[in-house]
Amino acid sequence: MRPIMCMVHIVGMDVDVLPVPTDLGLRPSGVAGGAEALLGLGLADRLSAAVLPAMLVPGFDPTPDRVWGVPNIDPVAALAREQADMLGAVLARNRFPLVLGGDDSVLFGCLTALRRSGETGLMFLDGHTDFWDPRDGDGELSDSDLWIVTGHGPEPLAGLAGEIPLVGAQRCVVYGHRDRADSVAKNSQDVYEYPMLVRGLAELRAIGAQTAGTHARAWLQSLGPGRVWLHLDADCLHDAVMPAVDWRLPGGLSVQEIPALIRPLASAGLLAGMDVTIYNPALDDHHHSAGRALADLVVEIVRLVDGG
Repeated sequence: MRPIMCMVHIVGMDVDVLPVPTDLGLRPSGVAGGAEALLGLGLADRLSAAVLPAMLVPGFDPTPDRVWGVPNIDPVAALAREQADMLGAVLARNRFPLVLGGDDSVLFGCLTALRRSGETGLMFLDGHTDFWDPRDGDGELSDSDLWIVTGHGPEPLAGLAGEIPLVGAQRCVVYGHRDRADSVAKNSQDVYEYPMLVRGLAELRAIGAQTAGTHARAWLQSLGPGRVWLHLDADCLHDAVMPAVDWRLPGGLSVQEIPALIRPLASAGLLAGMDVTIYNPALDDHHHSAGRALADLVVEIVRLVDGG
């Protein structure tokens, strides 16, 4: 599979990049270096984007919470509040925020920023459903980000915007996962039991990415969430393109399918911002092949949001 190549600069839309070099929701594996690596590959220059100061992230504490069984709940919540403050200022200036993680816990701050000003929607592209009750998972918050933002789990995270949930389940589109059967067999909560628009990889392939993107747009527009946040987990990409992730799965979406999924939402003006997570440069080759493919994809997505 060959990555798309998009070397043009973005014209007409102001983009602010916020690096959030966190591993608090995963573990110290190298994933905290994802933002720096993508910037080192020229991502901000290609977007003609301003780069905000990287957020200061406390050290990883492996001590699990006595109730929820995962570490760093309070530090993640504190970081999310600071992140939401910064993103709120970006959104107030009518700029497009691009958050570079780090692990999936950056999603808490992203949705908090939008939720503070009204209902929000979520386009969730991930190779995993991330719908574990933390007490049943592998001891990492990144297993549970979707479950928590839809109103479950530790209140310091689920209630970050002052009310629960950060995003209503009915305002979520969950696309691209390929772990559901195995996860449910191991006692994960099941996304298909909730009022979300959910399609795994095989389901997307059955109807085609363009049609699935049109369905996502219709779903979100019909519910009127106002602004929609795009969560792009690098492991939604095909494993042949993106092996530089901590939890690999066979298969995945191609670099052509992901823009096709997003184009209908972008053309409708629904996307308010996006985050990119889980790319681990410590697991990439010396050419940074996976990082380059991911940077190309992000440039293409932002071009679509800008009307390209």
